Amino acid sequence: MAKRENEADAMRQALNNWPAIQKHLIEEGAKDALDEDGNPIDPYEPYWTTNENGTRVLHASLDSWWLKDYDESAVLIDLGGVSIFNTKPFHVDSVVQSIYQAYGVRYKEPSAGIFTEDDVLAHIERFPEGQFAAQRTGGPGAGACIGMASTMRTSRPPTAPPLPWLDAIGDMRLGAHEPNGDWLYGVEMAVHPMYQGHGIGSGLYAARFALVKHLNLRGMYAVGMLMGYHRYAESMNVVEYGERVIAGEIKDPTVSMQLNRGFRAERVVTDYCAEPAAGDAGVLIVWENPDYQE
Repeated sequence: MAKRENEADAMRQALNNWPAIQKHLIEEGAKDALDEDGNPIDPYEPYWTTNENGTRVLHASLDSWWLKDYDESAVLIDLGGVSIFNTKPFHVDSVVQSIYQAYGVRYKEPSAGIFTEDDVLAHIERFPEGQFAAQRTGGPGAGACIGMASTMRTSRPPTAPPLPWLDAIGDMRLGAHEPNGDWLYGVEMAVHPMYQGHGIGSGLYAARFALVKHLNLRGMYAVGMLMGYHRYAESMNVVEYGERVIAGEIKDPTVSMQLNRGFRAERVVTDYCAEPAAGDAGVLIVWENPDYQE
């Protein structure tokens, strides 16, 4: 029995360390390899060699292209097969795809309110530690980002009158970010529909809470969109719906989940962001840093 448990633990450890193991094997296998011109090869790029009988062979790690940029020390949270990182430039295309998929919009279709690759690159440049990517690190589709979160710092407290989303962030490139702001503002969060309900959102929230503590900020706040309102639109207005969600009488797919993550609901915010399913409204949610020091 003990032997079986030890073998299971060893297998779990190997699976958790799969990206690092795979990267090591790829790089070791190509350590002394040369291309047909006698130059050292990049093991992550396809290359040709010629064997002794003159046959040309193509070598390619098509499912491991992403390991070239993989850095185990950069993992913020390991969810087993999915890891949370600070978003890097090589994540950007995949991160934007995850936003489109979360909103059910065809990729690259012009859509107001959805960040572009250039927008996300601007976020990274403006506030790198506040941008997060959930990247698959095992199984089919490894290397793809299936979730993201964007934040900024602000000195505007959650007690101030709420601003519409675009006014709150300044512009699509987070022009309102204040490097010395003492609150973290939740700008955007998206998880691929196939992976919702599997802890990806919780991991992204945990990464943001950890950042708040690391920077000794007062806390984090955001406006959670009332994405379940469309099911009740014929029987009540959005303010009543939001208040009943806050009271726990109705479960909203977005706000109720956020309240279960430790946020405190303050009030309903109308005309926050153009989202018909939510009646353009959300709930102001606040998480205060328990470790904050003046």
